[in-house]
Amino acid sequence: MAAAAVSGGLSVFAAQPASAVVGTSQRFDLGGNGGKFFVNIPLHQPYWAMQSFAFDHVYGHIYYVQTKVGSENGDLWVTRTDMTGQVLGAMAIHGFDHGSNIAIEPDTYGSPYMWVPGDWRDLHPEDPDSKPNSHTIARFKYADGGDLTYSNSAVRKFPIHLSDFYDCPRPAIDPYNNRILLRYMESATRWRLALFDLPSVLSNGFVDDKPTRLAARALPSNSEIGLTAEDAFQGVTAYGQYAYLLYGGHPEKTTDPAVPSYLVTLDMNAVGTSVKEVFQTHAGDTLLPGREPQGIAVYRSSVGPQLAFGFSSKYDSENPAQFRSTVFYKTDLKT
Repeated sequence: MAAAAVSGGLSVFAAQPASAVVGTSQRFDLGGNGGKFFVNIPLHQPYWAMQSFAFDHVYGHIYYVQTKVGSENGDLWVTRTDMTGQVLGAMAIHGFDHGSNIAIEPDTYGSPYMWVPGDWRDLHPEDPDSKPNSHTIARFKYADGGDLTYSNSAVRKFPIHLSDFYDCPRPAIDPYNNRILLRYMESATRWRLALFDLPSVLSNGFVDDKPTRLAARALPSNSEIGLTAEDAFQGVTAYGQYAYLLYGGHPEKTTDPAVPSYLVTLDMNAVGTSVKEVFQTHAGDTLLPGREPQGIAVYRSSVGPQLAFGFSSKYDSENPAQFRSTVFYKTDLKT
């Protein structure tokens, strides 16, 4: 299932350099070596499709969000698994988001802080073309068996106080540098990326001021990346000075061949709409019926950083259709 919107056109900031500079780092070799965590595992709610995932690297858990196909109420299931995909618990959250990106901040065993887009509602219900979306970032403690609404006082709400912010924020955490990345709209058709110091966000919120906001840049449109309009945005994450994005769609029928999926690297220190690397991944394209890319995250493993990217597969021989989840990863780094 594609996210609610696909990256838009050229940013009004495209002629300008990134707004700040972060320290140089290695980047993932998108065509390099890798592997898989698991293939075609069921999550807590088999009739809802995985949208994104993130890791608790301290305790070796993966957290996924699932949405009901066709739903527009912002309700999600959160599933917790071990690193082999065995389901350990689940939590229901209501009125948050479509689930296209989440972040995990480790805390206690089986109960990290989750960062999820929130405040799912239609800002212009009088407009027949307007649709619900998320407008803030929410932070709350995950709890097995929990049932949480966005309005609950246990949810900390972060309005986005950025001068170039329009709507639709999406979070990701860099577990090596304690930073949080936001993808967000700066207009009805244009998107940006901004990188923040996580402790400063906890103190000051999402603001333009240093040291909170470390860098910001335009997010190139699909055509500027070299993709088609059908290559939907499916996730974003960060490692060092680079942002990584996942794009792609799904075949019309589960018996049809897989459609292209892409990994994209952007330099947060770069100018305008420049792109560092685009790689078409064939991971799982002959194994997963109805293959659709869903989520990307960095795992801080005992042997080094891993760029993980997921796929949802669909089994529609029965009604309702059931979904499974698969997560691959890349390990090679380069300068």
